[in-house]
Amino acid sequence: MQNQFADLFTSRELLTLTSIVQVGDATYRELMETQQPMFGHPYFTSIRGRIRTKLVQMQCEIESHDPKFPFEFVQREFRYKHLIPELRNKNTILHIARSASPEMLSYASKYKIKLSNNNHVLQRQMVIDLEQTPPYGDEPYYGILTFGGRNQTFAVIQFPEPGYEGIAEQLFLPQVSSAEASENAHTFERKKAALKKEFLAHGMEEVVS
Repeated sequence: MQNQFADLFTSRELLTLTSIVQVGDATYRELMETQQPMFGHPYFTSIRGRIRTKLVQMQCEIESHDPKFPFEFVQREFRYKHLIPELRNKNTILHIARSASPEMLSYASKYKIKLSNNNHVLQRQMVIDLEQTPPYGDEPYYGILTFGGRNQTFAVIQFPEPGYEGIAEQLFLPQVSSAEASENAHTFERKKAALKKEFLAHGMEEVVS
């Protein structure tokens, strides 16, 4: 990675992001199989991608309740009660999105374009931070935890160019072929079950509304 994007995340933070994508995406694929009579209906074709994105975002929110969660978690609300999770560490603001390819940014929006300007090394604005000495620092970089793929899921942290016109740099997250290789299989299945229960109880309302 380029110098200004190096060492923005700890190994623990990267493993947490990997887990979020793996659990959310595995739950999506399982739901598409076990709930096929419902999700296989032609009327659901146009929102399957949205369901996939929301499951990963929901898993992010669920994991944020862990006392050892390594990020600051907030929810940003937009018009029509549209919510997205936002993760922060000392260096980065991170959102979650889906894309057709790791080489493609997700769809543009006003807030993404505005935040992408944080990634210009010469245009970053200084902000007050009373926890630092001296009590000021640069605005955090803006990254997007982007995932997708049909048969094999990819996950990458993209740093958009200023103006959201391309990808300045990216960091691929490790993806494994089995749950056992990433974390305890029992824990993985428990997380999937909890996410599936939450989605079927509440998540569908947001997706189809």
